[in-house]
Amino acid sequence: MTTTEIPDGPVHKPPAGFYLAEAQYESVTSTLAAAGIELGEYEQGVAAWLSSWDWSTVAVIVSWIARARAAATGETAPSVALPGRFDATPAEVDQHLRRILADDVHLNYQQTIGGLAVAEAAHDVRMEVALPDAPDRKQWQEVADFVDPRLHGGPYPRKLQCSQHNGFGPCPGTPGCTPQEPSKDTP
Repeated sequence: MTTTEIPDGPVHKPPAGFYLAEAQYESVTSTLAAAGIELGEYEQGVAAWLSSWDWSTVAVIVSWIARARAAATGETAPSVALPGRFDATPAEVDQHLRRILADDVHLNYQQTIGGLAVAEAAHDVRMEVALPDAPDRKQWQEVADFVDPRLHGGPYPRKLQCSQHNGFGPCPGTPGCTPQEPSKDTP
């Protein structure tokens, strides 16, 4: 989804497009979050219900929210586009997730991904030293078992990683580190 798919002015004909309800939900909630609106449980349910409507309706409502914020604050409406699944950078995905997820939920997501990566690496180490003539075979297998999250290693990463600080280093702003919208000067 690109920013051009969300109208930034009066809408005279239905916006074209089709998106799954999950993508529409993210568009609705990220627009509300950018407008400074915190959602309660019931409101999240309403946002999910709205997201099941057709894109032309959702796009207009999202446009109203963004344009109302811009009119009230005098600021340009922030981008509410979702990262494209084929062209988004890891930093763009991280920034989007930080806008829509609480820090603990985002850390849980990172730990799921990180744990799978470490488990795969531990498996590779075990396969490499599985040969009978591998040097230090027993020690390598013990190391692989020690770090493997499936065998009580981890969690990995232990702290929330953030694209806003030192690449993807631990986030010193947790909780509440919210990515800033890139300036127009930023490439």
